[in-house]
Amino acid sequence: MAQKTSPIQLAADLGAAVIHTGITLWWRWPSLLMSGLPSRDSAELARMVSEKSAAVTTGMIAAQTEAMKVTAAALAGKMPDHAATTAIAAAALKPALRTVKANATRLRRKR
Repeated sequence: MAQKTSPIQLAADLGAAVIHTGITLWWRWPSLLMSGLPSRDSAELARMVSEKSAAVTTGMIAAQTEAMKVTAAALAGKMPDHAATTAIAAAALKPALRTVKANATRLRRKR
């Protein structure tokens, strides 16, 4: 397991993601309301979908990789503790947390 992530750090990261999500939704709200209408924000709407797909795929691969590392450690006789599940969750969430933070920063600067 490459990186130790404590449950407290994971909770702090999730708390920061809540704030970044709020900022992103605030700036994207007009685009979301008009998503059924032809608009100039069609590129932003396409970006919303594609970046979520990429974050989910990357997160799934990272979680699988981390789970395989935990399994390999268990097979080698090193019993994983609760930190193993935290590491899997952190690996799965890392791409989404990075994306939501980047969106909040980009959208705040854009307007």
